[in-house]
Amino acid sequence: MIAFHILWDLDYYGLSPLDQQVYGFAQYVPMMFFSIVGICLVLSSQHKKPWQLITRGFLIFGAGMVITAVTMVFLPDKPVTFGVLHCIGVSIILSTIFIRFKAYNILIAPVFILIGIIINGHYVENPALWQLALGVHPQDLWRYTVDYFPVFPWFGVTLFGMGLGSILYKDGKRQFKFPDLTPYLPVRIMSALGKKSLLIYLVHQPLLIGMIKLPQIISVLSGILSL
Repeated sequence: MIAFHILWDLDYYGLSPLDQQVYGFAQYVPMMFFSIVGICLVLSSQHKKPWQLITRGFLIFGAGMVITAVTMVFLPDKPVTFGVLHCIGVSIILSTIFIRFKAYNILIAPVFILIGIIINGHYVENPALWQLALGVHPQDLWRYTVDYFPVFPWFGVTLFGMGLGSILYKDGKRQFKFPDLTPYLPVRIMSALGKKSLLIYLVHQPLLIGMIKLPQIISVLSGILSL
C-alpha cells in the first residue's frame, strides 16, 4: 500500500508518470486488506464484546473523517468522501450482526458482492453521502475522489474473510501448523508494524507528501523568515 502510494504521489505531483499497469495490480491489495480485516474480526470477537467492536468501528470511521478533512485541504479537487477507513469502520460495526454465522459468512459474502456489482452499473449524479456509502455514485466518480470503497461490495469481502477466519481459527485457535518465525528480526519488525497499522495508515501519506513538497515548504518558510 505504501509503495503504491509513493508511486501515486509522484505521479499526482508530476514528478514521475505512473505506469498504468500498476493500477491493475493495486486492485488486488484492497481484496487482501478487507479479507484480513474479516479474519482479524473473528479473532477479536473471541475476547471483545460487541460494544467494544462497535466502539472500534466508530473510532476507525472517525479516522476516515479525519482523512476526509485532510484531503479537502490538500486534495480539494479529489477529496475522500467514503474511503477505505470509512468502509472498514462500518464493516466492523456490521460484523457484530454477522459474526454469529461463522463459516457460513463465506456463503453470505457473494450476496453483498453481487449487489455491489449491480449497483455499480447504475449511476446517479450528485448522490447523497448515504448513497455513496452504499455504492451509488456518478459515472465519472474518479474525477472527484482518490479513494472510494462502498459497503457494497466491500463488506462482502470482509464477510468472506470472517468466514475464512472461522475455518482457519475455529474458536480462536489456529487450525493449521505454522513455523515459529518470531526469532527472526524482519518478522519481529513486521509484527510490530502490524500492531500499529492504523497509525501508519494515518501518517504515511502526510509524511510522503511532506517529503515530496519539502523544497516548496522550505522556500515558503525562507520567505516568511526573510520578512
